[in-house]
Amino acid sequence: MNKSNNLLFVVLSALLVGLSQHNIYCGFFSWFGFIPFLHVLKTEKQFKKLLIFSLIWGFLYNLVVIFWLSMNVGTNVVVAFITMLLSVLIMSFNSVFVLLLWHRIKKFFFKDSLILFPIIWVTVEFLRSYGLLGFPWTSIANSQLDYLYLIQNAELVGIYGISFWVLSINVLLYNLFINKYEFKKVAYVFSFIILPWISGYYLYLSVDDSYENSSLEVTLIQPNVNLESKRNINLKYDNLENLIINSREAVKDNSKLIVWPESAVPFHRLQFSSQRKEIVERVLNDNDSYILSGNIIKQNLDVFNSSILFNKEKVVDVYNKRLPVPLAEHVPLSSVFPSLKYLNIGSSNFSKGKNDVVYEIDDFKFSSLICFESTFPDINRRHVKKGADALIYLVNDGWYETEPQPTQHARQSIFRAIENRKPVLRCANTGISMFINERGEVKNTITLNEFGTMKVTLKKNSNNTFYTRFGNVFALILLIISGVFLLITFIKNEKD
Repeated sequence: MNKSNNLLFVVLSALLVGLSQHNIYCGFFSWFGFIPFLHVLKTEKQFKKLLIFSLIWGFLYNLVVIFWLSMNVGTNVVVAFITMLLSVLIMSFNSVFVLLLWHRIKKFFFKDSLILFPIIWVTVEFLRSYGLLGFPWTSIANSQLDYLYLIQNAELVGIYGISFWVLSINVLLYNLFINKYEFKKVAYVFSFIILPWISGYYLYLSVDDSYENSSLEVTLIQPNVNLESKRNINLKYDNLENLIINSREAVKDNSKLIVWPESAVPFHRLQFSSQRKEIVERVLNDNDSYILSGNIIKQNLDVFNSSILFNKEKVVDVYNKRLPVPLAEHVPLSSVFPSLKYLNIGSSNFSKGKNDVVYEIDDFKFSSLICFESTFPDINRRHVKKGADALIYLVNDGWYETEPQPTQHARQSIFRAIENRKPVLRCANTGISMFINERGEVKNTITLNEFGTMKVTLKKNSNNTFYTRFGNVFALILLIISGVFLLITFIKNEKD
């Protein structure tokens, strides 16, 4: 490899790893896609060039993964394109942060400094999933969703353990290549590659299939209302009528819970009994069923994107979305600076919810997180730890009428089922509705841009995973390792 080709290597690496994130059965690209980038890190001596290369890698990778932001039909083309560029640029600094940490630590430790690369990368990936602009969507682990046995290990190590495995394979293969395939190292690399598949298969078979007596008959409705129709106040009764008719059929079919998606009835305030009156009289009045729906909830000066559970008697409970999409749904720091509450640069400027909520029907408990929240491991884990027997997501992917956004979003729910070994029910407006079992197997779907209903029996199990109990312990261990090495560099620097 020639040093003059470094830019080509960076571009090739970013494209390979970026493509691995799409639903085109190329997840294996990420097993070797980092190798050209690792070669650049190893051979380029000028720090400024390394910074530039890491920024280029991050920009191209994120551009390939989330270019669909420019296809948002809820705004004009110029705003969508600028939003996409800004988002890609912000996410690009992940690889820059990795480079900065790795470059500093490698000066003080290890002849083979690439050993540190997966540790530092996953540390940055983990930290960047929190905070005002938290966005785990582009986690390297998401490239592995086609490999069911491999990702079973998320029950123990979460998505960050999967990312670590992918990055470690790249480092091992690169080292193997430059060391001319020594037999012992080939055996070591092969063992490292194959062991997670074996452990994953064992975990898959070990899932407890016994269920408790408590279960819940659920029907979800994917109304398939496009964004223009949803925003048209003249169609609000037509959209509601469609939901009511199909909900009545679900009640006749003995469903105890009917699920409507996020923003199912945007011009109806379901928190008020007068607004629920027609729904109650026509769907719930002669039975003991419940409706779970996305809705806008107002509380004093705050407006929340919420899920609301109600029956014929009352609103049982409300969950206010705790992780609204930065800028699109929530202007950061609005709670600190009240004047920002009136600023709207996306679809709205919702307030952030403050409490986790677990709903309960006849001794069956479930959470109802909203859309973007399905991509965050920790908030889902917290709800299961509070007693949720199932995870229900209310989704509106109507902003994107074509691939790849809807599929990228939907597939990440598979990890949530495996991490906690709880069934996942995903009810979308125009996205992809799904039922995923505890093993992460997609058992039923309603496809993109299709109307449909899905009846599911959610069963209560006693599975209590390591991940549910202890969370991202693996990522925290890597964070501590990175922190210790970084601290020692400052100590050594002072002594020198």
